[in-house]
Amino acid sequence: MSAKNGTDLRSEPARYLPDTSGAVASPASAPRHDPVSHAPRSASVSLLAISLGTAGLGGAWQAAANLVSAPIQISDVLFTAAGLVWVVLLGAYVRHGGARWRNLREDLRHPGQGFALAYVPIIGMLISGHFSRFGQEGARWAYAVFLVASALVAAHLLAHWLTGALSETALHPGYLLPVTSAPFIASATASTLHLPEVAAAAFAVGVLYWLALGAVILGSLITGSPLPAPARPTLTVLIIPPATGGIAWLAAHRGRLDGVGYGFSGILFFTLAVIAFLLPTMSRRSFHTGLWIFSFPVAATANFLVRWAYAAVVPGREALAWALMAAASAVFVLLTGATVVHGGRQRKSGNSGHE
Repeated sequence: MSAKNGTDLRSEPARYLPDTSGAVASPASAPRHDPVSHAPRSASVSLLAISLGTAGLGGAWQAAANLVSAPIQISDVLFTAAGLVWVVLLGAYVRHGGARWRNLREDLRHPGQGFALAYVPIIGMLISGHFSRFGQEGARWAYAVFLVASALVAAHLLAHWLTGALSETALHPGYLLPVTSAPFIASATASTLHLPEVAAAAFAVGVLYWLALGAVILGSLITGSPLPAPARPTLTVLIIPPATGGIAWLAAHRGRLDGVGYGFSGILFFTLAVIAFLLPTMSRRSFHTGLWIFSFPVAATANFLVRWAYAAVVPGREALAWALMAAASAVFVLLTGATVVHGGRQRKSGNSGHE
């Protein structure tokens, strides 16, 4: 995508790439804020991908618990861990000024990271849906709060984008999260909470903006210059809409697979093939926490495919389900281990710098 002055901003230096999203922001399009106060908030938002990926894997294990009698305690532990990380990071964000409207508005409008604030209500909805078996009424109220928050974040972002705020920003699939993936997740959660009308409404929103914004982003990726290397992991986000949309559809129809369900599965399989060919271009020599962006697409894919295997009565579906869960869990373990090692190295380098 080219800027108004004719300069292709995808070739901008990597210093404009936030650690997690990999989005490209030009100096002219970035909101004005105090870099000292913004840095801690930016770090908290970036790390929310860890909580989202953990909750996503918890959802996949929940599907496995329902279909292949996997221990539900695995899902409970993952959702609890996701909630703890979510609370800690949200507390850090608020502590560094995130509760002030001026700061929140600037963070939402940040061209590289604003979309990631949608993780906050998305994670809340996932946790509310999972623990609804302990009290559906309370879960419904919690879900309603996060649903409204998600809708407000998405509406604010879309309204900001419609003013031409993205004209100088390289589009990438991360922008699909607030306006497409969040409604699909809201729909699936509403079905879990036995709110079919809400599920249908959220699903319709997700489909509309997947078709509209997805076409714009895909066209930009095809006709524009290649995304810089740090931004390429965001291409895996292309997997999330068909995976979460398929989950929402199956949840709304009690696991029955019809033409629409097969349509979602076809789109997902084709997208997985595309991502497989793109993986060599996403390789990095060093680890950074932004690679957690892989975690939720992997978990959502496993979640849908486990459901799909049973709905389509695939031969050997139980073995396939366990293989999918093992693969998704292995990715999670690798990311967790790499994050611990990465954090240890950073602390060690920090301590040596003070000596």
